[in-house]
Amino acid sequence: MEYILPLKDCHSHFAEVVGGKAMGLGSLLRQELPVPPGFAVSTHAYREFVEVTGLERAIHSSLQRADTLEDQLNASEEIRSLFEELELQAPLFDELASAYEQLGGQGSLPVAVRSSSVSEDAAEASFAGEHDTYLWIQGPEAVARNVLRCWSSLFTPQALAYFRQFNLRPNETAMGVVVQSMVAAEAAGVMITIDPVTGDRSQISIEGSCGLGLSVVGGEVTPDRYFVDKVTLDIRSRMISPKGIAYRFDSEFGEVRRVEIPPEEQMTPCLEEEEVIRIAALGKQVERALGTAQDIEWALGPGVSSEREIYLLQTRPETIWRNKQAVPISTANSSIMSRLVGNMSVPMRIV
Repeated sequence: MEYILPLKDCHSHFAEVVGGKAMGLGSLLRQELPVPPGFAVSTHAYREFVEVTGLERAIHSSLQRADTLEDQLNASEEIRSLFEELELQAPLFDELASAYEQLGGQGSLPVAVRSSSVSEDAAEASFAGEHDTYLWIQGPEAVARNVLRCWSSLFTPQALAYFRQFNLRPNETAMGVVVQSMVAAEAAGVMITIDPVTGDRSQISIEGSCGLGLSVVGGEVTPDRYFVDKVTLDIRSRMISPKGIAYRFDSEFGEVRRVEIPPEEQMTPCLEEEEVIRIAALGKQVERALGTAQDIEWALGPGVSSEREIYLLQTRPETIWRNKQAVPISTANSSIMSRLVGNMSVPMRIV
């Protein structure tokens, strides 16, 4: 078994090998849709690592004692600290470093390192937000450290609670990891190819904010919202919200920083109308190709021309209406964005 697979090779029959996120990205790439280049670290690498390091036994022991909520918190902290103390075995690190270099990573290419659990992004139950993503990671050693952190996020307290809810055994599953070139997002958000409140399949719902999606995930801003007719791609309605802060990468400090948006710019829409329509058209194309309503993450970054480029960062089957359970959208905060974009952990400074 290989440790590393190109994202384009992550087919549905490899779900147990690469996890849900990588499988979704592979499906987008095979449709020749705009996805940042990257690769997947296989679940084989994870399983071999926990076996040869003795972590498998330690994980099993910790989870046997995790009956109450407090026990789960303690088990999570214990297991995650064990991962943090270890390093990748040499053959895996060498293959990881080589794949990173082939992306263009001459020691400094910024990438996103993202969890891809075999239980994640399933049609029956999405684990979105239960595992970790790390942004703007540079250098093979840093990528390796964050692969370990993604592996350990298989055992976050929220993931352990979710496993219990669905009667799954976390010590019997595995974690893949996606490594993708970073998009210098000027705007980012999520799209559901149905109305998430009513289940109306003729409508596409788009949420977005300035910069990276962290401000919405953390409930620090209310995103702009657009509702687009799926047939005609006309914008049915829009709600532009004040956006007081944004998260952007600061090249001087080498980290993502929280920055204040000047008052006179806070009501500026994060998207042009033409960009809303282009994003919705991509969502319609993805749904048609995959045969079911989708939850899609997108980002808008600088293009080679004056037109900003749209990138698709993830897709998963929509689960709210598949499971016949609507979740209302608050006007004060977005449950959609926080559920879809996931738990993003980044090095950052508040300014």
